Amino acid sequence: MSVDQYIVCLENCPLRHVESLAMIGLASSASVENCDVKGFQRILLQLVSGKVVTSSCFYTEEVEQSLKVIKTYIELARRNDSLGKLTIVKTEEE
Repeated sequence: MSVDQYIVCLENCPLRHVESLAMIGLASSASVENCDVKGFQRILLQLVSGKVVTSSCFYTEEVEQSLKVIKTYIELARRNDSLGKLTIVKTEEE
């Protein structure tokens, strides 16, 4: 069973969603790109499966803070050798 089917947002996602993907060990890297409006940026999150998740455009300061959080989660997952090792457990009812 692929974890990708549980990722409900791939484009214009809230920062909380992007951060949570990193938190559970599904992100391998993150970068930032500028939006069309000056002072706004978005996060591009590379998943371990190869897919890319993009955030909506937010103020640069918000994106910078979120990027720090995401990079911390990615580093913790690497250190613990848990990148991409999330598994979905089915209950007996399923």
